[in-house]
Amino acid sequence: MLKKLVILRNKIDILDTKLLEIITKRLILVKKIGEIKNKYKLPIYVPEREKYIIQIKRKEAIDKGISPDLIEKILYCIINESYIYEQKKKFKKINFNILRILIISNNKMGSFFQKMLIMSDYNVFFIKLENFKFNIKNLLYTDVVIISIDITKSYFNKLINILKKLPKNCILIILSSIENILINKISKIYLGPILCLYPLFDSKNIVLIKKSILCCFINKPKYYIWFIKQMEIWGLKIKNINITQYNHFLFLKSLQYFSTLIIYNLFLLKKKKPLKKQLSLLSIPFDNLNFFPLKNFFLKDLKLYINTISFSKNNKKNIKKYLNYMNNIVNLIKKRKIEEIINIFHYN
Repeated sequence: MLKKLVILRNKIDILDTKLLEIITKRLILVKKIGEIKNKYKLPIYVPEREKYIIQIKRKEAIDKGISPDLIEKILYCIINESYIYEQKKKFKKINFNILRILIISNNKMGSFFQKMLIMSDYNVFFIKLENFKFNIKNLLYTDVVIISIDITKSYFNKLINILKKLPKNCILIILSSIENILINKISKIYLGPILCLYPLFDSKNIVLIKKSILCCFINKPKYYIWFIKQMEIWGLKIKNINITQYNHFLFLKSLQYFSTLIIYNLFLLKKKKPLKKQLSLLSIPFDNLNFFPLKNFFLKDLKLYINTISFSKNNKKNIKKYLNYMNNIVNLIKKRKIEEIINIFHYN
């Protein structure tokens, strides 16, 4: 019996080795495809192709009596690994007329874009905002200035000084969750090309495949369409929105922060010790739970945040509505009116 088990396990080991060889050959083909994509400025991620592969292989799996879900999971793992493998190379440079890109930043997202632009063969200079000493030479021959900062009053004043000295038609890219009240001020000071980006991904992401970024064209979009195409080559999904949609999106994000600050962080801040004790009994590491996701944001400049969320009368009205909804649900919970609570979340 044990002999038979060993023989069968040895056969599995042989098949596993063959499987590794097949994956290796597949990655070699992926590399060749990547070179062709790079040559012809094609994006890494082609959703139609990926969808087609999954559909076909699911059908083949059913024909062979294998779980299609299993095959789909295996294929997604292999495909995602292929994306990582493909992104290790350099990317095709879209605009050869861009001679110098300056990134002024105080966060990891600025560093991430620096890495991606260098991989695309652009000449990139990176300056930490806190170390930035204004010198006209820093901007004189700059084609693109990317601002990626966590907004505070002092940093915003520095930013304004930079904007006043930007060369004509220098592309200004704001890579930050900068609120509309500040965008309005910026667009009045600088009349050149302005693009606002809001990444819907974390700078820790290894690859950008299937990740999205919001793009809001403020001024003169013809000057930076190439940058949009460059991000597509990185694998990003571009979601174009207008200034009204952008403002609305940022307000919703602000509302989310508002609820987190008042209902979530403030409550848990008071309850941190007893919660930690209770969680330890459940073998849940307290430090791994994201109880304070926005703590740093608020601590940097809470006054600026409050001014931003409350600058509009509509924002104030919406916050009051939000609180009324919450009070209504709390009252229904007290009265144990379960059906009424459920009906609130039923959409017609």
